[in-house]
Amino acid sequence: MTESASKVDDPLASLSDIDLVERARIGSSTAFELIVRRHNRTLFRAARGVLNDDGLAQEAVQEAYLKAFTSLDSFQARSSLKTWLTRIVVNQAIDFSRRNHPAVSLEENITYLHGRSSEGGNMAGRIVDHSGPETEAARQETKLLLEDAIRRLPAIYRSVLILRDVEGLSTADSAFCLNINEVLVKKRLSRAREMLRQDLLKRLETEVSDIFDFAGKRCDTLTAQVMAELTRRGIIKQG
Repeated sequence: MTESASKVDDPLASLSDIDLVERARIGSSTAFELIVRRHNRTLFRAARGVLNDDGLAQEAVQEAYLKAFTSLDSFQARSSLKTWLTRIVVNQAIDFSRRNHPAVSLEENITYLHGRSSEGGNMAGRIVDHSGPETEAARQETKLLLEDAIRRLPAIYRSVLILRDVEGLSTADSAFCLNINEVLVKKRLSRAREMLRQDLLKRLETEVSDIFDFAGKRCDTLTAQVMAELTRRGIIKQG
């Protein structure tokens, strides 16, 4: 089980996303909550890749859930639910970005990415300079350094890097979520990795699994907000 879905003590917690969607379509509040908890961190990270602000990213995730849940019939399972939701939240985040910075395009200076470094290996493997045994304090420091470095990336690179290297989406799924072609995904990812290498001066460790975490109180708060809005709209019909 992924994310915080295990917090919901219900037999539905063991069901697949597809099965949960079928129950959500008939208004099951438990199914909605499980979907939200299961994908909160992924969607927050995806939104955070576009929006360089935690609060706006969380708002984009909430809006994306509501858009998705009010149009569940459009989900045809051609892609995974995770990929479908991620594309929705990326589009929502882009919309937020344009509203907050209308003069700045996410495609600005796109030609800058051409011809810089080649794709290969994961992010950690390309930016790591191992130097002795890790301690918990060192891991936490590395996590913060990496988060800061990712925040400094331009949005078009940050979004690709988070989907590919942090969330582990395939090139094809990342292209689908970002509505760009696979070649562009590879080029942006290559550039993003190179920028990180330069920014961190090869001092990072391999700890990336917990960056931009979305759990605990934040997860519970967002889940409660989405569930309350679904109830208000009459979408939830049963427990």
